[in-house]
Amino acid sequence: MEARAAVASVARSHSGSGGVLQVVHGPKRVGWAAYELQSNATTLVQGVAKPPYVTTGPLDSLESRKLAEGVRYQVLYDRSALARPPQLDITTKLVALGEQARVIHVAPTKLIMVDGEIALLPLTVSENSIESAVVVRSSAMLAAIARIFEDLWRFAAPFSAANDVSGGEVQPTEEERWILSLLASGATDDTIGRLMGFSARTAHRRVRELIARLGVETRFQAGMQAVKLGWL
Repeated sequence: MEARAAVASVARSHSGSGGVLQVVHGPKRVGWAAYELQSNATTLVQGVAKPPYVTTGPLDSLESRKLAEGVRYQVLYDRSALARPPQLDITTKLVALGEQARVIHVAPTKLIMVDGEIALLPLTVSENSIESAVVVRSSAMLAAIARIFEDLWRFAAPFSAANDVSGGEVQPTEEERWILSLLASGATDDTIGRLMGFSARTAHRRVRELIARLGVETRFQAGMQAVKLGWL
């Protein structure tokens, strides 16, 4: 309980004597810090979800309560996060409660940011746990973290729990859906290649193939046609 109280004081002191950066050591303390930060949220929680995971049950219950209180949640999911069988169901339920969720092919790091004033990021991780994390308070570093989140959010695909959609005899592959989502958001070939993990040349070829397949002439038209067909 002493350790938990210490972490709680870290989370509450958005601009206290702890300085801009403060390190939290140990998986339990990291989990408590994540919980306490969200407990103190008043308007907005922004997060990036990817492995490894702390215990998520208490955090999921907390999010449900905070959503009911009117706190907005914007959560960016690493593609691998939704590959965990329970997570897809959990995310679907949270979205139904009001969570705004998007998905990215590969997220750079886990993140929790509260009210634009304080964030928690992992420092050292093992295969199954976060061994230490850093609390970042209002600063140029926090502003940079917020900007990175905004850029990732802009290019991420909207979350959809439905795997079967109508609108064509031959449905796109999951990878093609990702490319189409990025096209619809205005991403360049370089950006698509970087986020999807292949070269800009390959990205350009895949984009041209999808444009031809959809029977349109421009990238923008491809994105709009994909939405019209129910592919996104």
